[in-house]
Amino acid sequence: MNTFGKKYGQVFLSDKNIAAKEIRELDIQEGEKILEIGPGHGILTETLLKNNIFLTAVEPDHRFFDELSERYSKNILDGKFKIVKDSFLNIENDHYDKIIGNIPYNLSSKIIFKILDFDFDMAVIMVQKEFAKRLVAKPGSKDYSRLTVNANVRSDVRLSFTVSRRSFFPPPDVDSAVVAIVKKKYDIDIIEFDKFLIDMFSKRRKKISTIIKNYSGPLKDKRPYELNIKELTEIFYCHYRRHSPF
Repeated sequence: MNTFGKKYGQVFLSDKNIAAKEIRELDIQEGEKILEIGPGHGILTETLLKNNIFLTAVEPDHRFFDELSERYSKNILDGKFKIVKDSFLNIENDHYDKIIGNIPYNLSSKIIFKILDFDFDMAVIMVQKEFAKRLVAKPGSKDYSRLTVNANVRSDVRLSFTVSRRSFFPPPDVDSAVVAIVKKKYDIDIIEFDKFLIDMFSKRRKKISTIIKNYSGPLKDKRPYELNIKELTEIFYCHYRRHSPF
């Protein structure tokens, strides 16, 4: 990881075969509106722009912004490419058919939660391998967390493939993984539900009856990390005295 990477927690992919594999996972269709998060030197951008799409890239660093603006000036003039100089975390939620990015390790949670607030069909995101394991963790495992539940109540998440640290230059200290996130419909107040999850998983090893006073349901002796999404949702509705959809 170079100085820029150390400061921002970002690593830069050097293997074009991995970049091509990520883009194949995205299953791009002609004319789609695509968002790229943090293009850096443009290893994904180069291949993305070979497709007949409308690409928007969000890049906070002026060096990469200037580099890509110059290299792809024709695509910009043709209306096929737009580059925004800002942090992805600062931009307004919008609609995109697909989202792709190799995101900074230290901002992974914030970026994933931000992505899930967008209107999109599918996202392909490279993250630290350990973080990817949290996204796809099963109830009862040490990796199962608020992140797991929040992501999976709003989307279907799968770990597509892992990426060796040797695919980056200089190599970071950890391996990475690419996850595919397919947005799905949900009928829940996600802001209130996330507050509930924060409370639950801050006391993940306590019994539900201890966390929620006067709760005497069938799951009262269970602990938050043992409950699947349906069970957590049922407790949420019960706790807030709302009608459960299950």
